[in-house]
Amino acid sequence: MKNIIKKVSVLGLCIGITINMNGITYASVLDAITNEPDFTEVQDKEETEEISTETNTNVQEASVAAASVLSSTSGSVSFSDISDHWAKSWIEKAVKLGFVSGYEDGTFKPDRTVTRAEFSKLLNNALHTENKSALSFTDVSKNDWFYAEIQKSVASGFFSGYENNTFKPNNPIKREEVAKVVSCTITTGDIDGEGATLLKDYSTIQEWAKPSVNTVYNKGYILGYPTGVYMPAKALTRAEAVKIICDIVENENIERGFNITNYNESYYSAVVVGNLNILDSVGTGSVYIKNVVVLGDIVISASRVNTVNLSDVKARNIIVEDQNNPVKIVLNDNVTIAKTQLPSVALIQRLGTNINI
Repeated sequence: MKNIIKKVSVLGLCIGITINMNGITYASVLDAITNEPDFTEVQDKEETEEISTETNTNVQEASVAAASVLSSTSGSVSFSDISDHWAKSWIEKAVKLGFVSGYEDGTFKPDRTVTRAEFSKLLNNALHTENKSALSFTDVSKNDWFYAEIQKSVASGFFSGYENNTFKPNNPIKREEVAKVVSCTITTGDIDGEGATLLKDYSTIQEWAKPSVNTVYNKGYILGYPTGVYMPAKALTRAEAVKIICDIVENENIERGFNITNYNESYYSAVVVGNLNILDSVGTGSVYIKNVVVLGDIVISASRVNTVNLSDVKARNIIVEDQNNPVKIVLNDNVTIAKTQLPSVALIQRLGTNINI
């Protein structure tokens, strides 16, 4: 495992991550993925769109075969239906990485649409998520093959349900929804550009999705079609899902949990799968976290730490374990924390913009 969180003295410069932009536009790479944390009412309207009989049949078949279709595998890749497909190299790479496999009949079915549950499992497999969250969705049962996958996705913070307490696991995932999921999974600090704003159908993207669409567009993960459109409501295919996830795995610095042990240092440019722990060895110093996505919680165990400075940070929770810890948590630009568990003596200082906590 590579150690991808870089540490530098606060006396030095905190260098931003370099983004490898993919300048080629792939028609299939731009299909959808679903996640509607705080925007479900708008998407509920979208979900009322009729899906063709053929699509419904595909979804049902995919759900039945999902346990084997999405399981990890390794070894040589030989599918009968990808020899001339645009995503052949990514499909082969994804199978070797172990986050997707083919069907028992020797096919991959690259153009079959992906459901919310299936994409959840694909992303969990690729990132090796382990933490699980309790579920109360009315349409997700412990007997469902995807139950544990949704538990992991919710615990990681990149998937959530609808306001009516459903998850809609078998719904095909849309391109704008995929953008939302992906934006919750990647580092986004120091990313500039016009995003998808110049595409012909930009106005058809729902307002809640536009920030995510622009972010993942600027990073080159989900682009537009050669005809200059985005097609936000189009359903994602297996081939497109594989291509997007391969790009994330190759371009993001991914760490399986991380412990911050040194004081007065900066930790930056990483996706932490699991918890980011600030340990007591930091003493009375300060910790600087920049351009980091925590697919779990920031846990402050250090009882004497002075300040924890956050910039371009996303996490599910911030938890301060010592109820007598007067730690100061400084929020600079672009910080999103879903929940906090802080003692009354702790202090939150908001210095930047685009802060959601």
